[in-house]
Amino acid sequence: MVKTWDISTGLCKAAFQIPDARDVYLGDSDAKMIDGRLIFVWFKKKAIHIWDTGKGELLQSLDMRSECRSLRISGDGSKIFFLDRESIQAWSMWTWEPVGEVKLGLEGELYLDSLCIDSSRVRINSRDSSAQEGWDLGISGSSPIPFDPSTGRPHLDFIGGADWQTDGPSWIRDTVTGKKVFQLSGRYTEPYDVQWDGRYLVAGYESGEVLILDFCDMYP
Repeated sequence: MVKTWDISTGLCKAAFQIPDARDVYLGDSDAKMIDGRLIFVWFKKKAIHIWDTGKGELLQSLDMRSECRSLRISGDGSKIFFLDRESIQAWSMWTWEPVGEVKLGLEGELYLDSLCIDSSRVRINSRDSSAQEGWDLGISGSSPIPFDPSTGRPHLDFIGGADWQTDGPSWIRDTVTGKKVFQLSGRYTEPYDVQWDGRYLVAGYESGEVLILDFCDMYP
């Protein structure tokens, strides 16, 4: 089940049943509104599956050679970025063909940083260290172009949650001063899964609760 919510009212707007998406690991799925339609992608049985909730149908399944470590839709909805143990691959959402690939130099547990994924640029982080790499896979058939991974970082950054695999508290850090400006506490201390875009923090819990915080109001 995939649900959409109106964050201004707290009301559920729609719910969609998606066949074969059961028991999908949280890091192996993503969703994006594209031309007013919610597109949901997930990885299962060594394939990327793309579902259009507006049409209620599977658009495509892309066979992959390896297991998924992270999966994201680009900010403009034109590409799917797939991270395995050795490389990042970019696939066109319109032609379903590969449009770029880069071999990785980082080691350890890696994940795609959703804060730095636009139409063609993507950044990866390492859970084991502060190491980062950024690449632009914008031109099909050309070599990926590295870029400064600090480019485009928001004023606030989220530390914790599933991507960081921490057992302790999760918090918001000011990237300019390096200071902690907010920390989840009480029953909200350890979210099961988190989405963060530099303004909205959406934290989901095993209880079924979802906490949504707007940091433009909380921390101007």
